Amino acid sequence: MINNILLLKDKSVLFAEDDEIIKKNITDVLKMLFKEVYTVTNRQKAYELYEEESIDLVITDIKMPLMDGLDLTEKIRKKDYDIPIILLTNFTQQEILMQAVNLSIDGYITKPIELEDLISTIQKSMKRVVKNKGVIPLSKNIFYSITTQEVYQNNKLIQLGFKELQLLKLLIKNYKKTVTKDEISSVLWPLESVSDSSIKNLILRIRKKFDEDIITSVRGVGYRLQLEITK
Repeated sequence: MINNILLLKDKSVLFAEDDEIIKKNITDVLKMLFKEVYTVTNRQKAYELYEEESIDLVITDIKMPLMDGLDLTEKIRKKDYDIPIILLTNFTQQEILMQAVNLSIDGYITKPIELEDLISTIQKSMKRVVKNKGVIPLSKNIFYSITTQEVYQNNKLIQLGFKELQLLKLLIKNYKKTVTKDEISSVLWPLESVSDSSIKNLILRIRKKFDEDIITSVRGVGYRLQLEITK
């Protein structure tokens, strides 16, 4: 399973649903998870968007106007066996589910849709196309995204200032060693002379934004990440 939902931050999803309430509620959730969310109300438009845009995941209701979800899935699968597809359904008939399995779907969710089931199914469906190499774990609950250059704690974005992010990136790059105060000064303030207290205050601001201390001080030398990063 994907270790962290932030791995979806640079991905796009196509969501096809004609029920206005379900469409709005699920779209709001998807917008928090994905970079781009394309929402349509019929399968014809869904297929057009699939062909026009760079889509990483398809979520579609089975029963829809113009072309049902199984027909849409079959049409996509004739061209693409890699893209994950999730079906939403009110149906529990064995023959319908078997037909969906035969179309190589990656998961299905029975309505009414529970948030936990939605996220879990998305994670499982995306695991074969999303790679962990784009994310660096700083601790069990803190991750740095190489793609977006963002830091997440417990799947929530941590807002870092420009200098704070610069310093964290410097520590990540040199995680095997202690980064000296002179090195920090030369990278973050190349045209200025800064005091040790300025660097210390910057470290303190970063520490206050996390529930755990990921930066340790090496007395008289500088700073390093407290936990070794596994790449």
